[in-house]
Amino acid sequence: MGKLILGFENPPWDVLYRVVIGYSIMPVTVHLVGHSPAASQLLAVFLAVLVSLRIIPGVLRRVLPFPREVKNAWAERRAVAKRYDSYQWRKLFGIGVGLLVYVPRNFQYSAFYLALACVIAGLAGDYLWLKHKRASLSQSSITAR
Repeated sequence: MGKLILGFENPPWDVLYRVVIGYSIMPVTVHLVGHSPAASQLLAVFLAVLVSLRIIPGVLRRVLPFPREVKNAWAERRAVAKRYDSYQWRKLFGIGVGLLVYVPRNFQYSAFYLALACVIAGLAGDYLWLKHKRASLSQSSITAR
């Protein structure tokens, strides 16, 4: 059971569920505020989704009885994410892709620009993370000699 839960946070599943979340942002916004939401309304729903993605897993980790191995792996991932913020960039990328997939169904410039900003920020952040990770690995291999 633990491996299944942890596997959900590995590629391609981690990106897939974020794409689904991104895809749902516009329908949720339309449902809440009407057919042509203002950019500020879309941004408010987007920010609410980001806050929810931070709060809900924390509550679930405390309330539900997950195996010790899962809790330890999550704690380790959170520590790395806090140090390098890499997880947040990947989250933005997936959400942006999902929003971009939805945009042609109900084109609005605000949704398009938000999606584009998320994808670009996600790619840039992930690139910087990979660059830092490579530098750290090469530095550790030099010091290990």
